[in-house]
Amino acid sequence: MLVERDQEIARLNRLLFEGAREGSRLAVISGAVTSGKTALLHTMTDTAGGRGVRVLPAVASASEQKFPYAVLEQLYQGMPAHLQRSRPSPGLEALRDPNGPDRAELPLLQDFHRTLDELTGDAPLLIAIDDVQFADLPSLRCLAYGIRRCRSEALSVVVSRGALTGPAATALDELLHEPKVCHVRLAPLTIPGVSTLLTEELGTEEAGRHAAAYHEMTGGNLLLLRGLLDDRFSRLTRGPLDPAPGTDAPVAGELFRQAALSCVYRGGPAHRRVAHGIALLGDATSVPLLSRLIEVEERLVRQSLALLTEVGILHGGRFRSDAVRTVLLDDLELHELGPLHHRAARLLYEEGADPVDVARHLLSHEAPAPVEEWITQALCDAAVHAIAADRRELAMNCLQMADRYTTDEREALQLQATMVQAMWPFNPLSQMRRLQSLAGPAGSGLLPAPETIPVVIGLLGLGRMDEAAAALKQLSRAAAEHPGTELDTGLRAIRLALSSTYPDHPELWPFLDQEDDDGPWDVPLSPDQTPESPHLTAFRALRTVLSHGVDERAVRAAERVLETVRLSDRTMLTVHAALQTLVYADRHATATTWCDRLIEETSERGAKALLAYFCVLRAQIALRVGRLRDTVRYAERALEELPARGWGVTVGMPLGMLVNAHTAMGNHDAAAELLARPVPDEMYRNRFGLHYLYARARHQLATGRQHAALTDFRACGEKMAAWGLDSPATLTWRLGAAETWLTLGGQERAARLAEEQLELAGESSSRTRGAALRVLAATRPRHERIAMLQQAVGVLQASGGWYEMARALADLAEAHKHLGDLDTSRLMTRRALRLADSCGADELSRSLQRTPARSALSEAARTGEDTAAFSELSDAESRVAALAASGYTNREIAAKLFITISTVEQHLTRVYRKINISQRRELPASLDFDVAYTA
Repeated sequence: MLVERDQEIARLNRLLFEGAREGSRLAVISGAVTSGKTALLHTMTDTAGGRGVRVLPAVASASEQKFPYAVLEQLYQGMPAHLQRSRPSPGLEALRDPNGPDRAELPLLQDFHRTLDELTGDAPLLIAIDDVQFADLPSLRCLAYGIRRCRSEALSVVVSRGALTGPAATALDELLHEPKVCHVRLAPLTIPGVSTLLTEELGTEEAGRHAAAYHEMTGGNLLLLRGLLDDRFSRLTRGPLDPAPGTDAPVAGELFRQAALSCVYRGGPAHRRVAHGIALLGDATSVPLLSRLIEVEERLVRQSLALLTEVGILHGGRFRSDAVRTVLLDDLELHELGPLHHRAARLLYEEGADPVDVARHLLSHEAPAPVEEWITQALCDAAVHAIAADRRELAMNCLQMADRYTTDEREALQLQATMVQAMWPFNPLSQMRRLQSLAGPAGSGLLPAPETIPVVIGLLGLGRMDEAAAALKQLSRAAAEHPGTELDTGLRAIRLALSSTYPDHPELWPFLDQEDDDGPWDVPLSPDQTPESPHLTAFRALRTVLSHGVDERAVRAAERVLETVRLSDRTMLTVHAALQTLVYADRHATATTWCDRLIEETSERGAKALLAYFCVLRAQIALRVGRLRDTVRYAERALEELPARGWGVTVGMPLGMLVNAHTAMGNHDAAAELLARPVPDEMYRNRFGLHYLYARARHQLATGRQHAALTDFRACGEKMAAWGLDSPATLTWRLGAAETWLTLGGQERAARLAEEQLELAGESSSRTRGAALRVLAATRPRHERIAMLQQAVGVLQASGGWYEMARALADLAEAHKHLGDLDTSRLMTRRALRLADSCGADELSRSLQRTPARSALSEAARTGEDTAAFSELSDAESRVAALAASGYTNREIAAKLFITISTVEQHLTRVYRKINISQRRELPASLDFDVAYTA
């Protein structure tokens, strides 16, 4: 079926078969490869046959172009027998003609002319030649001689042709470009044309829906369209190749790829070479580059680009379908592909192209020996760009190839260090061996100083302190020679990090930062001063908070770092230090916002190690505010993303979070299992080990091993004091020891420790101050406890220490109970129970539920309350009163019952009147009978 060819058919019919005319007529059908030229030619011959016109058909082919008279011989075959005696004989004998195979003898020319005169004298004649560009020269000369001399209006000639290239181009140009020749150029199908073609196969609805996508992929090329349709219904597939879900894009299969290859091959060798070059480069945006790559003249390259675009292979210099590019690359032989890739890489490098594009070609083959110097540099440049774009696999491939090619030892070490730095945030375990192999060169000064910094950080994390110290010695020498440089700043940041994280190693003491960390945070800079590096600011802020407690200036400085520094390989420790500052300073809301944002970012990037580090910080935030289930969830995720072996000597942090949370929840078996796991001895000599030691002490206290707990709490305190980290922001070891002494009957010692912690906490509302008040209250006589515990509850509510607040409420309930105030005791118990449940403190929750609840009526009967008064309450009043008795605020009650605050107040006023009380705290605790229902 011919689609969108009605106009062309009508024009050819008028020219060849209709209207008055003078002499013979010639029509030329041209168009891109597979545009339907042959089909239109056949339509013309069929029309001629239907009108009684004699048709002499011939098909030229490239394989017969060297045989003289091959096309003419086909024309003679359609003539009457008596005329066939004059036909020439193509073959090998003609090729040996001493006058040349491309010459046409005059007698043959004259015979052909006489033959045409005789045929047109009897009836109209149509000569139809397909692919005339492949016709042999003698046949073309005979044809031209006969047409020009035949004056009969009965003669019509129609030919189809492709590109005018090759030996016949000149002769064809003379024949086909005369004033009386009619040219019909076939364009690719439009989208409506594609829709018409698809209707036969897919139906009207599907054709209309997919036509644009099919056109986009084929450019309206009939052969490519046919390939796509055949792929869709091919029996070689398990089912129809439907478009991808959610798209209208057709799926390119093997038949489509072969059709595309056929379109390219039909254009000839030069055409094919251009297509291969474009496939190799990825596009044809630079014609000079493409020309140099494939060593073809720019003029010919531009011609091929135009043809490839017209045929539907290219659009805007790029392949319409990646499948076409793939099949063209597969079509190249291996011995061709390697040199082409190498030449492409060199040309791109010389032009200053994107290093990643250069590397793509270099990685596709092994460079021939000897390796040119520019190759290693190009690969290193590409690795830097790939790392910046988070394309780690590409970066590693570039670095590994550069490492294979380099012959310089220092450059090889530099490449190894870059590999470690590139992959450490994603998979530290894969780089352990490589990092350890760099320890020696880093300590001897063979490794360049900038690459030594990440090696030092890695060695510290593995607990290889001697090797880290040797490398730091080399760094110090290099930094002394270049003060004020980025290297000097990096070394100072490491010194600050050592003083706050690894202060217990004598071999590292020469490198600890000894400057006053309580620096002038907010002093304006003079015009000749430069701002402090964010790296130094972050680590200085962290050390300030760890050493002296919460410092608002340090907190603001850390927040500025987070606002101005983007997370990257070079800044990950800076961002981590700034965020730690907020966590230790109990800026929970801000820290949570930043932490969640960084967790999402690192998760999307696939940076497992970074994700694990931020998950641990998120677990620490959750533990400090008392969200125990969240603590477990985030800490377990941290160990899932980065197994314990990958944490090295910092594994105490995730394990400490888990042990602490499980202990508070009452999951003592889980905590014991975690503590039974082997940990490196070096872990106890850094700040992260303090969290593990403190968590172990809490577990021992909870499981009745008071003396072991006391030993660990004391060890914690001794280390913190020796390291200059004994601040309330770090760990409250004194409160743990005080609680332990309370269980051992040492009231005075417990009181002394709690008072010390309270003094360190200061007067501001903080989680530490609230916890200290709670513990100190336990050392006081019963009648003095209530006021101190109420103060503790207020401080903890203001600071957001929910687990500690639940414990304080539980102690307050017990204190009221001992003083005989049972109603207030029950109210505090219910508040504590509600808070313990929300925190996930299951053990505390179970202890608060030991006394079974009583109904309102039974409680009223037991205490002699007027049951008639309770019966007067409406259902709505009862629900509001029950929630109020359980400690809910008016706003919370309104939200739970979906009513306004004003309505709550009105219900409470009526309740007070009916049961004869004057204030909220006089509501009997027995009114909680409906809380479970209303919640």
